[in-house]
Amino acid sequence: MTTKKAAIDKPFNLADFFTVPVAQAGKPLPLKKPDGTETEYHLMVLGVDAPAARQALLAVQRLFRDERNDKMTDDEKQAIAERASLQYRTALVAGWNLPIEFNKEAVGDLLTNNPGLSLEIEQFSGDRTRFFASTLAA
Repeated sequence: MTTKKAAIDKPFNLADFFTVPVAQAGKPLPLKKPDGTETEYHLMVLGVDAPAARQALLAVQRLFRDERNDKMTDDEKQAIAERASLQYRTALVAGWNLPIEFNKEAVGDLLTNNPGLSLEIEQFSGDRTRFFASTLAA
């Protein structure tokens, strides 16, 4: 519980409640090999509050709206869902420290061939404690 003295020592700052700057800066997600071996590599993942993440989510919603219809088979609907998911998760990756050039095509290739990492990126991005825990504890 905050005391009145603590409130006086530190004036109110609306920016203390902002999430976009930290989400937009991203956080490193350590990369492990499929066998669990640690590596020195990481992906820079945006938080869900980052403008690019929100735009990517809107793009995925548009993709569903524009491409899905009732005449499609379940397999066709599943293919759209998988493509949309890959598109969204790729957009959450803003950089990396791998010894190859960063580009969205390479990210998409990595995530297509490592579905577990793809899911981990989305979960990491949505976990606000990973982005704000140290800020909130201060």
